[in-house]
Amino acid sequence: MLGLTAFFDALREDRRVWPLMLLICCTMIGSALVVPMLSLYAQSFGVSATLVGMLVTIFGIGRIVANFPSGWLSQKFGRRPLLAAGPAITAIGAVGAALTGDFYWLLFWRFVEGVGSGMYQTVSLAALADLSTPKTRSRLVGVYQAALQIGASIGPFMGGYVAKYFGLAAPFWVLFLIAIVTCVLALMTFKDVPVTTQPSRSMSGSLGRSRGLMSLPFISISLVNAIKFFTRTACMFQLIPLLGVAKFSLDVGQIGLAITIIAFAMLLVLPSATLMCDKVGSRIAVLLSCLLTIVGLGLILAGSHPAWFWSSMIVYGLASGLSTAAIGAYTIEVLPRHKYGEGMGLQRTISDVGYVAGPVFAGAVADLSGYGNAGGIVATMALVAVAAIVFLFTSARSTAGRPTSDD
Repeated sequence: MLGLTAFFDALREDRRVWPLMLLICCTMIGSALVVPMLSLYAQSFGVSATLVGMLVTIFGIGRIVANFPSGWLSQKFGRRPLLAAGPAITAIGAVGAALTGDFYWLLFWRFVEGVGSGMYQTVSLAALADLSTPKTRSRLVGVYQAALQIGASIGPFMGGYVAKYFGLAAPFWVLFLIAIVTCVLALMTFKDVPVTTQPSRSMSGSLGRSRGLMSLPFISISLVNAIKFFTRTACMFQLIPLLGVAKFSLDVGQIGLAITIIAFAMLLVLPSATLMCDKVGSRIAVLLSCLLTIVGLGLILAGSHPAWFWSSMIVYGLASGLSTAAIGAYTIEVLPRHKYGEGMGLQRTISDVGYVAGPVFAGAVADLSGYGNAGGIVATMALVAVAAIVFLFTSARSTAGRPTSDD
């Protein structure tokens, strides 16, 4: 209850947050619409399984290309134009994907969609950081992620039924409509917060040296976020479903339920996660989330009874929700306000490299280690541990709840 109260308090304290939450929810509904039918749509072109997988990879590459330039441009020209341009580009990609009769053009249009997605998500995070204060940053990050998770949960359900009743290309048309609506809403409802383009004089002190794009705290938290993205695609998208079928004899429906449980656990823990960031500091919360991620992944290896699998899903989902709130709050904390756009763009670029690399690494370890999919899980746990250790020794002490020199 306290966590939910903090959520609503954050929304009441600053009405400017509402348009941003609505926009990110709409954007995630649109992005997730195509998830259930994407592979089937690709197969309808008669291509190999490898090329089908490229539809996910090329989308991630589009995000990588867009992230940093979008953040930099938003710092120069304001967040609002980029918040509108991202959905507009996504709409163009959606129309192209729906109309194309050639698979390689489909890859191109998915790349365009990735560019639009990277642009919007990077700039929306920077806009959220603009609105935040040391008192509200962890709560606003939690509210933002809750809106994102709600959209990501509604999208696949809606997209599956749209594809079922109107054809495999139909979700792209719905994505087009949602993207256009999001673009119009961004232009009509969002107002930029004035942001200084030069650091304050106080930033030249010791705090200034610990805050910035090249500071160790920012680099280390970006590494943690990259491993989080890596873990999501390597484990949740690839290894966990395979282990669920091979080790626990689950069917496809149960695997889908498992992914839903992860998403629900993430959403459920977000209010409490924001409170934890306020109480113990975002730095400690990041480290706890890494430990909990290792425990969650380890549970799936602990035994062959299905109870181990379902326990793993719950713990991993809770860890993901905690890490989402903690990483976002800590990132805003260690970036100076005049670098929010570039910082969010750089961090998402680093993170999306992990997103793209995860399935490739997991598959290679599973094939070459001799331990199969379990070997991929162990290797991922080791990477999470390494990232946590690096973060422990290079991160700055959390200042959650206390004003900083550039806020």
